[in-house]
Amino acid sequence: MHLTVVSPFPPTITGIGQYGFHITRAIEKSGLFSRITVLAGAKAGSDHTPVLNHAEIDYCWQPDDLKTRKIILSRLKHLKPDLVWFNLGASVFGKSPLANLSAMFTPMLTRKMGLPTIVTLHELVELADLRALNAPGGFLAPLGARLLTEVATQADLVCLTMQHYVDWLSARHINCTHIPIGSYHEPELLEETDEQELLFFTTLAPFKGLEILLEAFKELKLEFPNLRLSIAGAEHTRFPNYSNDLRKKCDASNNIRWLGQVPEEQVKELFQSAQIVVLPYTASTGSSSVLYQSATWGRAIVASDLNEHKYLAKENNLQIQFFENGNVPSLKNSLHELLKNRELRKQQTAHNLNAIQKLTPSETCRHYIQAFNHALETCSSQKRIIVPHKEMKLS
Repeated sequence: MHLTVVSPFPPTITGIGQYGFHITRAIEKSGLFSRITVLAGAKAGSDHTPVLNHAEIDYCWQPDDLKTRKIILSRLKHLKPDLVWFNLGASVFGKSPLANLSAMFTPMLTRKMGLPTIVTLHELVELADLRALNAPGGFLAPLGARLLTEVATQADLVCLTMQHYVDWLSARHINCTHIPIGSYHEPELLEETDEQELLFFTTLAPFKGLEILLEAFKELKLEFPNLRLSIAGAEHTRFPNYSNDLRKKCDASNNIRWLGQVPEEQVKELFQSAQIVVLPYTASTGSSSVLYQSATWGRAIVASDLNEHKYLAKENNLQIQFFENGNVPSLKNSLHELLKNRELRKQQTAHNLNAIQKLTPSETCRHYIQAFNHALETCSSQKRIIVPHKEMKLS
């Protein structure tokens, strides 16, 4: 059976692109497909371009290109796959509203071609705080968000990474299912170093709360003079100069590391050196892979009390040290408590490591195979994929 994946893909490291790579790798390792083709959105040729054992990677489209929809549909007509999986976020096809919306029609048109079509939708901006996100469109932004939801969910099956989103879309008669982001690797409790380090790892944008973290870090340094802050992640496409402007305002000697985009093979090392992972986001549009990665590697988590964070904690039985959204003293107190209390960190990481065992790459792969079969059945295809046993390990 031939599976085609449409997704942003490394070497450009974004949350959705990283997810696309890891899920594709897990599906490939299952050995259940005779052929896997990735229609990738990024630039090839980097030293950090990922290698998959058998899947073909075709870097055929670019964000903000008005020809993206035409390019993808043309490739699909040529490939004639048995299944098409779209891995999408709200602005995955670019920061230009016109180019992004145009490409968002691709799953619907793929379905009209008669190809079984599955969409994983990571974000429901219709439910988000659009003002806090600095969403483009002004007073028309809510209308744009509604249109985006309507267009992106035109598939045989929509997979969502939060149960809360499934409940919301199901009430609107959308055929959907819940597949948590889960772990990208087999869970492993990394040994904690003696160095005190905070990790901020995400795309860099104003609504990620970095300014709040920098203020709290400055105050914590008075008590923890050796404390270090590592800031990792690529620039958000809508805010290309954000981190550079912020960096100029910071004291270069204040033990802050600005790491920029981190290659996939160095992500584990990034978590290895940290004691606490901080998610001070002031707004969010969906699930967070950083939460799952923190649990996977055994790192304590401090996060703002956004509804999305609280939903994720409840749905996945994760322990998170919450602080009041946007409140610097509250963030400082939460970080202080974990920095001072190694046993509290160990208790949280042990709990989360146990919880993430139910969300391994093998289990995520099983969920996707079930979703693929559902889409095949919806399209009245006679083809089916053998669902692997729960005990299956992906080597």
